[in-house]
Parts: sequence; C-alpha cells; structure tokens
Amino acid sequence: MSALKNPRVIALLVAAVVLGLDQLSKQWALTALRHAGSTLVLPGPVDLTLVFNRSNAFGLIPVSGEMMRWMLTALGLVVAAILIRVAVRGTTSWPGTVGLALISAGATGNALDRIRVGAVIDFFNASKLGFVWVFNVADCSIDVGIGLLLLAAVLTRPSDGQLNTAADDRAE
Repeated sequence: MSALKNPRVIALLVAAVVLGLDQLSKQWALTALRHAGSTLVLPGPVDLTLVFNRSNAFGLIPVSGEMMRWMLTALGLVVAAILIRVAVRGTTSWPGTVGLALISAGATGNALDRIRVGAVIDFFNASKLGFVWVFNVADCSIDVGIGLLLLAAVLTRPSDGQLNTAADDRAE
C-alpha cells in the first residue's frame, strides 16, 4: 500500500500541515497586526482584524475567567485526540478520514492558542459579506472537516459502510 493511501499517513499529514498553517498564520497576525482591534483593509471581501476570543465558537459560552479557559482547552484537546485516533484507525472513508483530521487540527490549534496567549487568535474579518464573527485557519479547518464528514455520511451506503459512487448506483 502506498503511503498516501494509508489512512494513518493521510490523517497525520493533513492534521500536521493544517496545524502548522494555523499556528504560522496566527503568529503572523500577532506580529503584523500587533494590537487587538487593529485592521488591515484588503481589497475584496475579507479584511484582517486581530481579535482575542476568550469564548468558544460564535461566542456561545459567556466569558467567565480562567476556569472556562482551561475547560475549553481540555475539551478541545480531548476531542482532537479522539478524532485523530478514529481517523488513523482507517475505519472511515477517505472524506471521513480527512474530515476528522481537519477537525482535530482545528481543535488543537485553538487549544494551543488558549494555552499560549489565554485566548483564541482570530483575524479573518468577513464583515463586508455580513458575517459578524472574526475567525482563523483552525475555524475554517473545523468547518471544512464537518462538511467532509457530512459528505462521507451521504456517500456511504448504510449496509456495508463503503462509499457510494455513481458507478455503484448503476451497477445495482
């Protein structure tokens, strides 16, 4: 089996690359934007605005100090570990494996921010499109990962767990 067909290699490679991009982009944002609220206006739909998010996704949990910071950090790392374990076991389809790796990388990236700076570093600002939240590479990774898991669920035949393709439909 070639290394790129091995689910362990795929999952770990995807997770490592995305986690690296996430952390590098956040370090760049801290250096380039310097102060919370600083905005770099770009042509197009997205600007760059440095924000420190002490809550969770979409601010659903009120900011309530250090205890919440560490609870969200622990939760993110536990979820990431579980998902990457499932991904490397190779029991899911290719889209499912990549989706799990993307979610794991995103959860890990945001947890590392909480450990390192006490909050998640966000900087993509799509308010020109009417999107009110500022987000980062990890958040995008989680969203794409969820999309791939949904795609895998739709494409998987319930009877045998294999991917359902158009050719399979014609053969049946």
